[in-house]
Amino acid sequence: MEAIRQVKQLSLVGLTASALLLCSGVRVLAEGPMALTDNQLDRITAGGAIVISSTDAQAAAALALTGTTSNSFVVADASPYPGQPNLGPTGAVAEGTALAVASNVTVPGQPPPSSATSVQTAGAADGNLVFNSTINHTTQGAGGVTFQAGWTFVYGAWVGL
Repeated sequence: MEAIRQVKQLSLVGLTASALLLCSGVRVLAEGPMALTDNQLDRITAGGAIVISSTDAQAAAALALTGTTSNSFVVADASPYPGQPNLGPTGAVAEGTALAVASNVTVPGQPPPSSATSVQTAGAADGNLVFNSTINHTTQGAGGVTFQAGWTFVYGAWVGL
């Protein structure tokens, strides 16, 4: 039971870190619109995507197996707006899986087996048309098997500029 509590604490830390990363964008306030020099415009980037995933697995028993995976990728396309190379659409996907198996097999006198998993995915994209979809599912199986998978898809584009 202590191990499950520790996995939950690690999951909370991962979720908090993910939220801080996604919400830590620095905003600059100006008194109004202003013309930028060519040099300033060359350093401006717009349109982007970020995704993150965190996976944990825990099993405690005479036979304990765990495994986790995490993958992500980001895709950007060319800008449809002449002279604005950084306004292209972007998309990103993050996925994570965790598997935990705990069984006392035929070993007598052991404490009850326990298994737990934690998968968290998150993402954000820039643009005035943004899609963000997250799915997370956990399955408990016979014999102390816990499997969890999570996916996040984000897409951002600048439309009608």
